[in-house]
Parts: sequence; structure tokens; C-alpha cells
Amino acid sequence: MRYVYSEYDNPLSTDYYYECSYYVLDHYPTVPAHTHNYYEIYIYLAGSIKMQIEGNLYAVKKGDVVVIPPYTIHQLISHEKPDVPFYERIIMYVSEACLKSFQFNEYGLLSSLHLATENKRYHFAINDHHEYETIYKCMRQIYYNRDSTLYGAQLINRANILKMMTLICRNIHEELKPQGVLHTNPLVENILSYINSNYSDDISMDSLAEHFYVNKSTLAKEFKNQTSQTIHSYLIMKRVNVAKQEMANGIPPSQAYLLTGFREYSTFYRTFVKFEGISPKTFYQNCHVAE
Repeated sequence: MRYVYSEYDNPLSTDYYYECSYYVLDHYPTVPAHTHNYYEIYIYLAGSIKMQIEGNLYAVKKGDVVVIPPYTIHQLISHEKPDVPFYERIIMYVSEACLKSFQFNEYGLLSSLHLATENKRYHFAINDHHEYETIYKCMRQIYYNRDSTLYGAQLINRANILKMMTLICRNIHEELKPQGVLHTNPLVENILSYINSNYSDDISMDSLAEHFYVNKSTLAKEFKNQTSQTIHSYLIMKRVNVAKQEMANGIPPSQAYLLTGFREYSTFYRTFVKFEGISPKTFYQNCHVAE
């Protein structure tokens, strides 16, 4: 297992990795659709923001926690007329390997997170103010300890990770029902749902237009207006990230690409390198080093 300490070292789900970041901006950042190899835990402290995750649009406010699993496509969308003139958030990045290290007998963190992923639940309202403040304080302490050389700093960080993630997982169990989902363009919702379920099929603009009884121009325009990307770019991103998940689960690249809709390995190879900066073989080897 590798021990990784920075997002810039491209952590994998099999690496022991956690990191906290804190941002206060006087403007809303442009964050295009993207994914990561690890969990992202978002807490919004101020501002007015929307987040699109795998086709669903969420209104996020103070008191909410957003849990984004690995390989999940998401992006930030700012309100046109925000109520607060600045944007404040704190983020926790943490890998599955790190979370797995807290397993004790039948008690662990990943079962709750996997349950949320299976139910496509990413947005949670923490109604207990004390619990919300505890989660925030744990993340803030990890952030403040990022450059600490004091004895026991890493142990204190682990204690804070265990406390905050236990509270989050408890809320997941107590509240597995839709929260905060906004109604968006029904056509775009249907396209996203179709792609998420049929990414391995031969999907084209012609086939989508025929399936939804809408001309290609309208499809392209509505999708771009809603997601800030093209249908083709979303489809390719989805396929690449499903391939990453398959390889992380032990499927070699020579088989993984066939499960995701790529017809030629050469096309898969070029696309993967473009998105990830490394070859599929290297990604696969990094995921299974020292197993």
C-alpha cells in the first residue's frame, strides 16, 4: 500500500490517503465535470451553490454534507444571483484504503458509504446542529494539522476521521431518502439516466434522437445548456471512469475496455491517457501494487 499525502500525487483508491482543503473565495470558481479516485466530503459554509452529480442537481446549503464516491461524475454550478457575495467551503478527500483501515470486527465505515452509492444518495442534511458542528470541527482540525510535525499529529487526524465519518455514516443509515434534488430539464435528466445505464452500448446522437423522438440539434443544445458539456464528452468520461472502477476491482485493461463501450483497445488507450495522464496498464498496476 502506498502512503500518499497530496492530491497532486494522483492518489488511487488502494492508496492510504486523506487530505483537507479550505477555501474562501470572492467569486464562484468554474469547476467543470470531473471525477476522482477517492471520496470527496463537501461541507458548504457560505454561498449559494448547486451541484450536479451523475445527472441529479442538488441545492447545497449550510448544514448539508455531500458525499461523492470514487469515479462519480460531478460539477459545481453557481447560482446566477447568489444571496452571499462569496463562496466558502471545506473539503475532505479520503481513499477507500484509508477508510478500510478503521474496520473493527463487523463495524466499519465502507458498508454505509457503499449503501449510499447503491441508492445513488450523495446529499445529506445533518439536522442535528451539534453533530454538524462536530463534523466540521473534525475536518477543520485535520486541515490545521496538514503541516504539523508534532508527535501524534497523524494519530489525532485518524481520531478525527473516525469521529466525523462515523457521524456521517450514522446519518446515511437514518436518512436514505431523496433530499435536496432539484427538478431540471426532463429531457436532460432522461439522457443522463440513459447514458448512465447504457454506456456500454453503441450510443450516438442519431440513436439518442431516435430514442427520445427529438432532433439532434435540440438534444445537443439542451444538454450543453444544462451540463456545460457535450453529450459525447459526458459519455466518454462515464466510460473511462467505469473502466477505472473495473480495473480497481481487479479486471485487467484488456478486458475492462470491452465492458465500457470502447470497441478498440487503441481508442481506449488514447482516451484513457488523455483523461488520466497515464496508461491503463500503469493505472491497473498502481491499483494492485503489493497485493
